[in-house]
Amino acid sequence: MDMTSELPDAPRRPASVNVGGRTWGAVALLLGVGVVYATSIPGWHVMWLMALGVGWLLFGVSWLVALGVVLVRRGRPAALRRDWRFWAVPPLVVVLVGSLVHVGAPVRMRFELSRGSLDHFARTVSEGTPPGKRQWIGLYPVKYLEGSRRAFGFMIEDAGFFGSHGFAWSADGEPDIDAPGFYRHFDGPWYIWIDD
Repeated sequence: MDMTSELPDAPRRPASVNVGGRTWGAVALLLGVGVVYATSIPGWHVMWLMALGVGWLLFGVSWLVALGVVLVRRGRPAALRRDWRFWAVPPLVVVLVGSLVHVGAPVRMRFELSRGSLDHFARTVSEGTPPGKRQWIGLYPVKYLEGSRRAFGFMIEDAGFFGSHGFAWSADGEPDIDAPGFYRHFDGPWYIWIDD
């Protein structure tokens, strides 16, 4: 006697779609976090972005192929509709991360997380303590420091592709640092220092 005929029709959920959707979402989130990190400094971590670009390209092609296979196989579109949240995560991550980078949110977020250390360092330098050699200021690895009591600036390690990028501080308007480059106002007495 066949007992399966008496069981109610339960939707069959192919494990590969559910697990696959979660995997695609997790990889997209990891790549998205990588892009947010790489774009969180002035001039960006270009080498990180190039590696992440290759990762996104491979991920995007693989995701589209997997999605195409699910759509073409018999019975899989119904499973895709049930697991739409898992398959929707990668495009949503791309849109969200692209929007954050476009408005400069990663740079602002890292700056605000480092603001206490940056302001403390600026205060000690303006009070006469020589800047000295620093490894880090807040969340920024320091490449080199220049300046005096009235104004100083530091370049961030591995920031930019063709030039150096960093921050400068001056309480009296645009920084007057005896170093090449130009400045773009960022916040309060802080400027983005670009040395091309």
